[in-house]
Amino acid sequence: MIVLSRYVSRTVISAMLLVLFLLLGLDMVFSFIAELEDLSATYRVPQALLYILLTAPRRAYDMLPIAALVGGMAGLGMLATHSELTVMRGAGVSIRRIVWWVLKPSLVLVVAGLLLSQYVVPHSEKMAESRRAIAQGKQVSDNSFRYYWHREGTEIMRVGTVETAGTLRDLAFFRFDAAGQLQSGLKVREAHFDGNGWELRDLVETKLESDGSSTVVHYEREPWSSRLSPDYLRMVTLNPEYLSLTSLYEYAGYLKQQGLGADVYFLEFWKKALAPLATISMVLIACSFIFGPLRSVTMGLRILTGVLAGLLFRYGQDFLGYASLVYDFSPLLAAGLPIGLSLLLGGVAIIRVK
Repeated sequence: MIVLSRYVSRTVISAMLLVLFLLLGLDMVFSFIAELEDLSATYRVPQALLYILLTAPRRAYDMLPIAALVGGMAGLGMLATHSELTVMRGAGVSIRRIVWWVLKPSLVLVVAGLLLSQYVVPHSEKMAESRRAIAQGKQVSDNSFRYYWHREGTEIMRVGTVETAGTLRDLAFFRFDAAGQLQSGLKVREAHFDGNGWELRDLVETKLESDGSSTVVHYEREPWSSRLSPDYLRMVTLNPEYLSLTSLYEYAGYLKQQGLGADVYFLEFWKKALAPLATISMVLIACSFIFGPLRSVTMGLRILTGVLAGLLFRYGQDFLGYASLVYDFSPLLAAGLPIGLSLLLGGVAIIRVK
């Protein structure tokens, strides 16, 4: 039985990895062709190719669920085509045991996905964007926007540029009282983070008096107590999809504590947190198809059905995610509902197979 278990698991994981590499290769080729439109005197083919290679971990992570689905269907389909599944069942091996043999190699993809999203993707994406910006002759900083606005307590701030070494430039602060009345405005040339806290440099403060007059005061240096660390500011400049699970949770919690909208980050957090279940649900769907309606069809039809089911899952989750941001319902529900339905449908279909 151990030999049989290893044979099924090896067949399935080989098919899953083959599908993953095929999908990844196609995606990278098409992305490279699209990247050729941005070529210039400084951003040439080698730089574009390096950019595509550095984004490969993120692309592979995105494709794990559909690779598990299509690969699981392809691997089990090969066994079904050669009547090996029929022989196994005739020898007394239950469907549930075969499903468990299929699920075991999918756990390898689950662990690989967790490691990629937590430790590899954030760094590879940051490196890819930085190298691309350098090659295109853009200013290398941690931001792709002109100004970033933020609120902390009763203070609203505007950050012009986020430098990589923990330095902010071209800042403005607007301080309000508890009633929401503007008390003062502060213009700062730069702020530097030394590891313990922020220091503002070259300040010009305009204080508004109750009689309508104003007073302008200049300061050389001033400490700034804030929970907004350089790490948090760097998170703003990256797409939430590229952040690690822990970074998403920490930054979303910080935004919520400040009374700011954090749904985008919570949505991505739950997508990543539930990604292992998404992969497992796709494997269950693959098993239910092979032991059910696709038992005796051609391999091409199985793969086509798997691709369509995977796309339906992916776009369904994306649609619910956008809907949760627009209609303000739980990001956990948006990320978890497609996964829960897939687990339920796959599990019920397998149980009902005779």
